[in-house]
Amino acid sequence: MVITDLKRHFLKLCADEEVDVQWCDNPLKALALSGELEFIRTPCITSEIAYAVAMHELGHIKSRNRSTEQIARERAAWDWARRNALKWTPRMEAYAAASLRWYEDQPSEPAGKPDNQ
Repeated sequence: MVITDLKRHFLKLCADEEVDVQWCDNPLKALALSGELEFIRTPCITSEIAYAVAMHELGHIKSRNRSTEQIARERAAWDWARRNALKWTPRMEAYAAASLRWYEDQPSEPAGKPDNQ
């Protein structure tokens, strides 16, 4: 399976769900917005890792997990990505695990709560 197959798969899933996609250069700028309009910003799919990030962002929309706990939403998005990816490699899993560890190390704050409260 080549990267173009992974990109095509991701874009088809987005088209099927009418999710708009914007490419970015930095994986740290990736995000998903869900509501009246659904939107994903993700790095262009040029590697398995970029595909994993893109699928993870789509997972934020598709998993429909609306927990107030950020880590719960992150886990649900990665779980959705794993289940729906055309392939899931050890490198992709290592990236997902590192991402989850980062969130686990952050102070627990409900979504939308201002930092100064």
